[in-house]
Amino acid sequence: MRRIRLIHLVIFASAPVLFLAGCAKPKYPDGLYAEVMTNKGLIVLQFEFEKTPMTVANYVGLAEGTIDNATFPPGRPYFDGTKWHRVVAGHVIQCGIPKSAKAGADGGPGYEFPNEIVLPDLNHGRAGMMNMANGGPHTNGSQWCITLSDRSYLDGDYTVFGHVVEGMDVVFKIAQGDEVESVRIVRVGQAAKAFRPTTASFRAMVEAAKVRVAEADARKKAEEDAAVQRNWPNAIALENGLRYVVLREGLGKPPVNGQKMTVAYSGKCLLSGKAFVSTAEEGKPYWGETPAPFEFEVGKSKVNPGIDAALALMKKGERRLIIVPAALGYGTGGFYAKQRPNEKRFVISPNTLLVYEIEVIDIIK
Repeated sequence: MRRIRLIHLVIFASAPVLFLAGCAKPKYPDGLYAEVMTNKGLIVLQFEFEKTPMTVANYVGLAEGTIDNATFPPGRPYFDGTKWHRVVAGHVIQCGIPKSAKAGADGGPGYEFPNEIVLPDLNHGRAGMMNMANGGPHTNGSQWCITLSDRSYLDGDYTVFGHVVEGMDVVFKIAQGDEVESVRIVRVGQAAKAFRPTTASFRAMVEAAKVRVAEADARKKAEEDAAVQRNWPNAIALENGLRYVVLREGLGKPPVNGQKMTVAYSGKCLLSGKAFVSTAEEGKPYWGETPAPFEFEVGKSKVNPGIDAALALMKKGERRLIIVPAALGYGTGGFYAKQRPNEKRFVISPNTLLVYEIEVIDIIK
């Protein structure tokens, strides 16, 4: 009799425990997450897998070893053991170079994929945003960052694909050389559980994105050509791709290598209309209304290839309007001015066609 009562007591006592376990709430709301364990603590990231499926597929596929790469065999978590190799106070913490002798010189997985920009929804406007690092448009691989403050000047040039939901205190503690001990993907809800990237599905997304990029580039080129033809139909074209209009004739002869000139310019990005002027610091561009004169030595000074080539052809007192294609401007790297306190950082985005009004104030004999 005692034995029967004891059994009933055990069953009764354990029942509430089973009930509570069955009704336990998920750790996170519906979504796709990465639990990034570092030597400083846990950082939890939530992915925008419905808005940036290709970029998230890359990250998740590498983290879980379901996407082929040149560094590790299938099934090997790619990010485990990586270091935070770049930490810039107030800017970003960056990692993603695999811990392997097989890693390429660029620290990548052996492939690149296009940007996946979703503005204004996904932007760099606050600390804790997750983006892909790249070496120019559409060169994403495995390196990624977390912002440490408003970095909105990066919008349009880098893919934002997630954000920190837990562990911002850990983010701010990260120092260069700290380790990502592990990255584990967590799926909550039906949509997230169905998001299972494979090599085939990822490559299909990449190929489709490359088609979209090519189409967008063609549209941009047509728009630039139309704007140039509309505004400067009589511009003289040079073999190197520069075009120019003489606004005021100069005196004497063009300079020779080694001669120094005093120069000033104002400029703009053709399609966006962003304006800038020369600064006294080697002629670098910056916000402003009044161009600052700077010294330029032919054959030695470097503003950008287009300006360098144009100045070598100009005479004292001459003013020209110069149309500089992106390849002769700041190319795929763009231009990022030094950050000045309490000012928005000045940026010329990659692949931007530039229009200058430039004057040679003097040629020093």
